[in-house]
Amino acid sequence: MSMVIKAIKFNHDPNSADHDALNIRKNGSEFVDVPEWVQGISTKPEDSLAAYSMEETRGGKITIQARFRSVGINTAEIRAVDPTILPPKPTGWWWLLWWVLGWLIRMIFGNVLGEVKETWVDFDSGGDSGFVTFELKNPNIWNAGVGIRYTTWKWQYRLTSGSPWIDIDTTRHKIYVVLEIPKEPWKQTPYVATNDQLPWTDVLDYSCWWAKGSKDRDTASGKITEMVNALGSSVIEYDCPGGGATHYAWPDFNCTEFLERVKGGLGLGKYVNCTDCATVVSTFANILGCDLWQSRMGYGFALNEILAIGSSVWQSACGWSGFSYHEVAWKGTCGVDDEVFDACLKVDGDSDPTGGPPHTPLLPANMKFGNIGDLLYRDRLATQVGRPNCNPQPTTRTRRLIT
Repeated sequence: MSMVIKAIKFNHDPNSADHDALNIRKNGSEFVDVPEWVQGISTKPEDSLAAYSMEETRGGKITIQARFRSVGINTAEIRAVDPTILPPKPTGWWWLLWWVLGWLIRMIFGNVLGEVKETWVDFDSGGDSGFVTFELKNPNIWNAGVGIRYTTWKWQYRLTSGSPWIDIDTTRHKIYVVLEIPKEPWKQTPYVATNDQLPWTDVLDYSCWWAKGSKDRDTASGKITEMVNALGSSVIEYDCPGGGATHYAWPDFNCTEFLERVKGGLGLGKYVNCTDCATVVSTFANILGCDLWQSRMGYGFALNEILAIGSSVWQSACGWSGFSYHEVAWKGTCGVDDEVFDACLKVDGDSDPTGGPPHTPLLPANMKFGNIGDLLYRDRLATQVGRPNCNPQPTTRTRRLIT
């Protein structure tokens, strides 16, 4: 008698995200096939990718589906346990030490899917179980926060209740945890290989890392803003030589080339402008379930001294007198009472942003745009003379498609 596991489905119901994984793809050209784990093909965690939403799965039962083949077995009880917490025989202080170490490993490395609850499985005359639904036991998705976690399962079976468990195989999986179902431009439908707006795991690799541990939209968006700004000047910098031209985000967001740049390649070069930064922040935040837009303010306003992305010099944006327009990642209706997330620059955070040095660098992350005189984003960005022309332009509110 013997048994093998043939395949595992995490996203077994593409029409729902409350009890299984999200609809995802790897990037603009590669799809994530289901089943995500296949015997002989999935040899490392990166070969088995799945993403889960904290909000949609909260308080519910999460299930997977798995398929087995057996020889000489008609019915068996099957489970999968976390090998990092599987104790040896409970004798003496070694057992206690093992249990404690296993618990610590689980908390640190985050087996967010928990274990697979034991389930009785029937096999047909050819030894095939078909895909069987299993409930996850003690998942930790909701407490873990945004992040990338690795799940390892040791699959086991037994023929009768109370008999010893027999090992089948060990499977390993890379799991992404996001706040909510991704917002536009990311989509969940149609769930077909040709839909390149499904969430990309190549983007999740950065968004989940940058916003690690976040449990709400504002925290995640703020962390994304900080990390995009921190890409200057080794990766990107404001396009002073080109007059502040857009390089990655017009008319759509060339996310493929931007990722290439972040990974150390050439991409479309190092130069960016406000439209590029606003698009990166909102797109990388929205894949986590945040709800940001790209929207402009203007037109033609004078600037206080700022610290442009990639620059260590406080000046009025490349030494120009001002901006013809400025674009940021923006919440809500993109109005004066809504908050902005601006990775393109740092404003002066002291009591008089119109004054000279010394300056206090302040990254606008979840900062209300504000009315004139509020000493909020508008007042810190624009001079007293420029503020009347620095107005929200909500008709420009958009979310650029991904390419």
